[in-house]
Amino acid sequence: MYPVFTENDFVSVTESMISMNDGVKLYTRVAVPKGKKKCPVIFIRTPYEKSFEGKAYDISLYDNDEYISHGYAIVLQHTRGRGQSEGNCIPYDERDDGLCTLDYIRTLPCYNGEIYLYGRSYLTTVHLCYLDTKPQDIKGAVFDIQTDRMYFRNYRNGCCYDFCKLSWWASMMKRTYPNYNLDGTLTMPYKDLATRVFGEDVPEFTALIMNDINNDFWKNDPRENVVECLDFPILFRDGWYDYFTLGMFDMWKRLPEETKKKSAFVVGPWGHDTKVSKTCALPIENGNLPDLHAIDWFDSIREQRDYKFAPYGKVTYHSVGGDKWEQESFPPENKDVLKLFFSKDGVLSNENSDGEISYKYNPQIKNKCFEYMDIHEAAPIGIRDDIISFVSEEAEADTDFFGEIRWHMNVASSCDDTAFFIRVHFVRNGKAYNLTETITSLSYINPDCRRGEIQEIDLKTPPIGFTLRKGDMIRVDVSSNGSIFVPHSNLKCHWAKAPKTRIATNTVFMKDAFIEIPKK
Repeated sequence: MYPVFTENDFVSVTESMISMNDGVKLYTRVAVPKGKKKCPVIFIRTPYEKSFEGKAYDISLYDNDEYISHGYAIVLQHTRGRGQSEGNCIPYDERDDGLCTLDYIRTLPCYNGEIYLYGRSYLTTVHLCYLDTKPQDIKGAVFDIQTDRMYFRNYRNGCCYDFCKLSWWASMMKRTYPNYNLDGTLTMPYKDLATRVFGEDVPEFTALIMNDINNDFWKNDPRENVVECLDFPILFRDGWYDYFTLGMFDMWKRLPEETKKKSAFVVGPWGHDTKVSKTCALPIENGNLPDLHAIDWFDSIREQRDYKFAPYGKVTYHSVGGDKWEQESFPPENKDVLKLFFSKDGVLSNENSDGEISYKYNPQIKNKCFEYMDIHEAAPIGIRDDIISFVSEEAEADTDFFGEIRWHMNVASSCDDTAFFIRVHFVRNGKAYNLTETITSLSYINPDCRRGEIQEIDLKTPPIGFTLRKGDMIRVDVSSNGSIFVPHSNLKCHWAKAPKTRIATNTVFMKDAFIEIPKK
């Protein structure tokens, strides 16, 4: 069947099955503007291509394609084991195929020595896997909602995010395991998840769940420090409510200064996307940037002109609650903070207090709170007795905030180990909307923690930019069940080895318990 050549008045398209180094062939489609002999190439690798399983694509889709109309060729490839490509998918094992396909691009008649990368989520990952080789013909990139340090993708302070997205792994490997079964997902111990779901161990997945701290397993990943290798202009795009946000800000912070000076970072009121979701609970008129197109970034590089929609070297972000776009350096230069102390009567104030509050945490009671992937309206205070809430006084004036919120609190548990979780909201007209959140296990803070002993939590949330208007309030919920995170068993052992759960009585102490919110 392949290669197949088609064309119309706008584009010439060649579909091929190109061989990787091990002989496996990957479906690769090259679209070139009609009549163009040499042109820049935009390189995209995807496991999510809609033209799956031999279905023909519609060439007319290219008639209004921005890349084609601006004179770029497009190389789109189905990743191994997905779509029309051969082989079996092993998620994140994309390095060799990416490098091999780069070599293939360099042999194309249309190749002019310029390659531009586009990716969103996993489509960004496939490029990060090989960029430590520093290909000199890559001239720019747009990378959305992904990080180079994959520990951020799976864990937060020793707590596992959603079983390392096991359901996503299963969907990616469906060709290898067509009869996978997720019914046993919540059966303990979790170390045997792969065997229960796939019928046999999947070492690549099991390695993720058995390496829950920032150790050599993560550091030996070729993506781990790839951002330090990047010397071409990059447009990063992410949302405040995406679970990669912490990792993307970490990338931005580590980006070489010379690269940062010609790069930009845009963060909106989004989840795992670059636009306001249809289910967003907060009315937002200005949350989308209609001109935020990859093609404009690539054109600005080629034409050696300034990018019009975001300044270089700074974070352009949507201020939640203010419904406006701002720019700021990160880490932010302003050191002024709003410091609010917790009190046992449920108030956040500017005065330190004393006392304590205890609650029972049962890991078997699933958290029905919303997941952290969108702006939601929080449930009323008091609806659950394992969540304690604190609310500030009304703001006296409009105030803008940007940065990481510091959380300081002394805690104790009746069990040898447990988790503590906070979610920060702003309250307007009686409704609370989530801003940011974080979680930790006690053993992550102190490996020698013991039941009854007081432990100090001093952590920061992922960054957030928001506006308090006059009359708004801050609300902080403290609990032990962190929505999208695997419930802590309350046993002091590797989370995936715990054979059962216990009920814990967890206590938070008010003295010197506070949050610090950085002002813009």
